Amino acid sequence: MAANPGRAARPGRPSSVDRAEMIAVAARIADDDGLEAVTFRAVAAEMGTSAMAVHRASGGIDALRHQVVARTVADAVREFVLPDGGWRAKATAFAHALRELLMRHPLVLEAHRMASLDAPGADAMAHRMVASLREGGLSDEHAAYGYAAVHDFVTGHVAIRLGRGELELLVIAPERREASVFAEFHDYDRRFDFGLRVLLDGLAAAMKEDADAGR
Repeated sequence: MAANPGRAARPGRPSSVDRAEMIAVAARIADDDGLEAVTFRAVAAEMGTSAMAVHRASGGIDALRHQVVARTVADAVREFVLPDGGWRAKATAFAHALRELLMRHPLVLEAHRMASLDAPGADAMAHRMVASLREGGLSDEHAAYGYAAVHDFVTGHVAIRLGRGELELLVIAPERREASVFAEFHDYDRRFDFGLRVLLDGLAAAMKEDADAGR
């Protein structure tokens, strides 16, 4: 009796999935079309494999989306180096790095709107920023809220920029455009830099107040 050769593998469908490639493909899909667009079928189509193979390799769609966000944030944190200098230099560098991350990978902002980021290095970076603000003179409470103010300013700025697009004033009705306070001043980079400067000036004033109050 001939031995049972078993079921032949389908041509062009590898039996295993490279996890790094899977996450990279899912990240590209999420950046282009949002996290909800990351499905087993979509990732499988890009990789030339089966949806079931992606399912087995990822552990589920929620797990896959979490891995995409965590890997993207972890890569950014690993590349970011806080500069030498005082709290202001560190806060400025952090704000610009966070803006770059969110602009380059909208999937991170999308995930962050739903829950705090659970990614390697993210919490450590936040604690380093809070420690810098404490060293600058803020109380423990105000240092935590100061970090939150910088973080929330950046995420809010990026959310508006991504939501409205670079050509915001060109696509709205002429009468509405003329009524806008940004009709003559619509440089997103200058808007960000000025807002950040005002925010950091406020933190500097709060540091003096905490020092005077002996906090």
